[in-house]
Amino acid sequence: MTLSLSDPAEAVRDRERARHCFAPATLARLTADQRAIFEHFVRGPDVTPDFAFIHHAFEAHAAATPHAIAARHGDESITYAELDRAANRLAARLAHEGVSAGDCVALFVHRSIPMLAGLLAALKLGAAYVPQHVGVAPESQLLHVIGAAATRVILTLSHLRPLVPVPAGHTCIAIDDFLRLAPEGESDSRCGHATAQPVCITPSSACFVLFTSGTTGKPNGVRVTHRNLCNILLTDPGRLGMRPGMKVSQILNIAFDMAAWEILGCLANGATLLIRGKDIAETVQQANVVISTPSILATLDSRRCPLVRVVAVAGEPCPERLANDWSTGRTFFNSCGPTETTIVNTMQHYANDGRSLTIGKPTPNNTVYVLDSDLMPCAVGKTGEMWAGGECVTAGYIGNEALNRERYIPDPFLGGGRLMFRTRDLGRWTASGELEHLGRTDDQVKIRGFRVELDGVSAALETARTVERAVTLPVNGRDLIAFVTPHSANVDEALQCARERLPYYCVPARVIALDAFPLTSRGKIDKRALGDLAIRPSDEKTNPAARGKTAGEMPPPHCRRQRLLASPLLSHYNRLAALVLALNVLLFAYGITDGHWWRREGIDMGAIANAVVANLALAVLVRQQSVINLLFWTATRAPVTWPLSVRRTLGKVYHFGGLHAGGAIAATAWFLALFASMVWHRVHDLPGVPASLFAVSGALLALLAALVVMAQPAIRARYHNAFELTHRFAGWAALVLFWVQTLLFVDAGRTATGRAGALFDSPSFWVLLAVTVSIALPWLRLRKMRVQVERLSSHAAIARFDHGVTPFAGSSTSISRSPLTEWHAFANIPAPGERGFRLIVSRAGDWTARFIDEAPSHVWVKGITTAGVANIETLFRRVVYVATGSGIGPVLPHLLAKKVPIRLIWATKSPRETYGDALVDEILAAQPDALIWDTDSDGKPDLLRLAYTAREQFDAEAVICIANRKLTERVVTGMESRGFAAYGAIWDS
Repeated sequence: MTLSLSDPAEAVRDRERARHCFAPATLARLTADQRAIFEHFVRGPDVTPDFAFIHHAFEAHAAATPHAIAARHGDESITYAELDRAANRLAARLAHEGVSAGDCVALFVHRSIPMLAGLLAALKLGAAYVPQHVGVAPESQLLHVIGAAATRVILTLSHLRPLVPVPAGHTCIAIDDFLRLAPEGESDSRCGHATAQPVCITPSSACFVLFTSGTTGKPNGVRVTHRNLCNILLTDPGRLGMRPGMKVSQILNIAFDMAAWEILGCLANGATLLIRGKDIAETVQQANVVISTPSILATLDSRRCPLVRVVAVAGEPCPERLANDWSTGRTFFNSCGPTETTIVNTMQHYANDGRSLTIGKPTPNNTVYVLDSDLMPCAVGKTGEMWAGGECVTAGYIGNEALNRERYIPDPFLGGGRLMFRTRDLGRWTASGELEHLGRTDDQVKIRGFRVELDGVSAALETARTVERAVTLPVNGRDLIAFVTPHSANVDEALQCARERLPYYCVPARVIALDAFPLTSRGKIDKRALGDLAIRPSDEKTNPAARGKTAGEMPPPHCRRQRLLASPLLSHYNRLAALVLALNVLLFAYGITDGHWWRREGIDMGAIANAVVANLALAVLVRQQSVINLLFWTATRAPVTWPLSVRRTLGKVYHFGGLHAGGAIAATAWFLALFASMVWHRVHDLPGVPASLFAVSGALLALLAALVVMAQPAIRARYHNAFELTHRFAGWAALVLFWVQTLLFVDAGRTATGRAGALFDSPSFWVLLAVTVSIALPWLRLRKMRVQVERLSSHAAIARFDHGVTPFAGSSTSISRSPLTEWHAFANIPAPGERGFRLIVSRAGDWTARFIDEAPSHVWVKGITTAGVANIETLFRRVVYVATGSGIGPVLPHLLAKKVPIRLIWATKSPRETYGDALVDEILAAQPDALIWDTDSDGKPDLLRLAYTAREQFDAEAVICIANRKLTERVVTGMESRGFAAYGAIWDS
């Protein structure tokens, strides 16, 4: 995805502005794409607010329009001049109590007009007010706020005094009593004395302290400065069109940062504040500007609010349906920002005009960075964590320096001692420069090993026609449960929408329809209350399917017989080897009976030699590249309409190595019998075994024995390099000796036809010729090719070839730097529509380590591309791939080819660090539902359980595992013992 810039002149202005705003040294470190993001997207407009202190803006309106109504509450109202005088009188009393600039004043009240006088009084003295809603906040929280903010004076209302704790040495003032009882003239004279003194504050002084909700521990007090507040409330779009004559609703909890948007935004812009009573709807119906959470707004009927001209929502994700409803005929803003970034720091003017609903762009004088784990900018379209910079960044938490150091860090982009704040929100830039909010980092949960973003699940459910809102929660770490409104919502339809849009592991196990969601005191959805509802038995309407077995609960293995058939001992590889040996036993039985190969007068060594070369031919030819490709091609011709039992058996074609093993063992056994026969002839002084033939056969027997011993799995795994050298050089030497032996046999038994005629009449000659051609063919295709090696990390590299050959998906290529001593096969990764191919090479030994660390410019390539196990995928309607580490190499071509629907599970250490962003993004582009498990951060997964869960949810007919032998056997055996088709590459000779 790239940036979309339509105005060249504006682009030039953006670039020039970025040069002055951002630290030059930091910009110099960025790539061209990253610099483009900074020039055009990261920073909001440069605007200077009209006032540096928020109460000065209020006082200016009080002087300009003294008789304008500042606020209404029920039948009460107060003008700007009256409110200004009341605040001055209370400020004088606070000054008398010792309150001065830099102090905190507790404001423990309900929504009311005296509340306004209280907060303005504190501001006039240069103090910060600390709001709490009495009755909503428990006494323990009020005491915590008093202690944390170090307040000495508590402002409240007369009817709330019994509910407000007053520690020793503190003063409690009931605002309404004071304003009613104190003589106005006397108070004014005191006030004139008190406020005439210069107040030593700066725009960096705190104007209020908001305590977070405390859902994860004790609430933290956030210091919001005058600069912070003026920047959002006295500039567009944050002022929301508030001006004299406009009416602004005040419906939110006063301890919520958005209440400051309502209250101070209104008073600083000369509008009239409508303070709600018990009925929110009644207040909103009279208002022109409404600031709300989506949850509260969803309880209102937009058709009954014709006077509302501007709506702004924030605090939680806004459903698109809600935005469409309230944006019709009005100005609608979707906004985002935590308390620590001063109410909101991004806003989108949403008009339901075909554009996506986003959280918009940075507000004036603010920056938003989407950064990766190394704090480097993410590309457009790539998800990262959002950090906030600029004038919105608050002054930190009161009394929590450790948390300040963690969340507020030096801004390397703006420099100059500025700080940026870690929001813990996930987001990404769109091509048009807007931000998409993708949930919280702490809203990413693990369900049965799968990473799930809860907001994404809820958004998918909300696409259902009958669903207005949705909330998704994890239950017991194993399942998801979702709640939807209204009660009449069709939960089956909602689940179907989720299945169509989400990976299978994100689909909730249960959906509950409610009339309305419970709300917190701040107007957000109360997820704790929903969580309690989730774990209780409920009579609410639920998804019937959820009452059955939940996905991922693996059944036990089937009966003992099924487990035995699925065991590695009875694998199709071993069955094929056993079949070859059984046929040779029958041949041996024929030889000692009707064949009369062993007689007193002599042994038919020609017949035994033919048996040797016949088995040798089977062992060699079945490993020939063209034969392998033919086997796979033939097996995969079966259409998916054939019975699954037939297709499951054909899928085992990759076990052809059993024929190789059986043939090699049988050939060695027959040769041992042949040599024993020669010994018998020599001992009994019978003709037909000259000394030369006996010597050659003895040497050949030693070579065959060495080959068989080195091919044993335990020895091969431990001495792999020695196995490769023995297999190659001893095999070639054995081939030469077979030719010598055959010629000697022919010479010893030739008749009047002559040597040439006897040779052509010998079956061993023709079989041996076919074996020789088969072995030689790949070497006749030996060539040295140019390769471009891209080192992804110390563990992996990509080798790129472009020599006019684009191999088929599911094939492999053998490469070497020293053709006589080493060969390594890697899966080809052709890109659709492109020439050439790639190989993924991972560090798995000395050779691959040298390849990665000392990237060659040329390598040797031998033979033709050869089919691999994953080619069997076309036998099935749907397939689950399980891969670990570089096993993604054989899988990726099939993801790109998209021949069958695929679900991918890939477990590897630090995938992006190890294999690079480009490769991981390519995987996700081809398979958006892929589960990529980071074993470095998440530990080792239970691949068998994950494979079973994926097979169940995806309704796959087969599982294909590309991993090490131990994991492959566990997954394949575990699935087959439960009656499911599973396949995995194995290592044989």
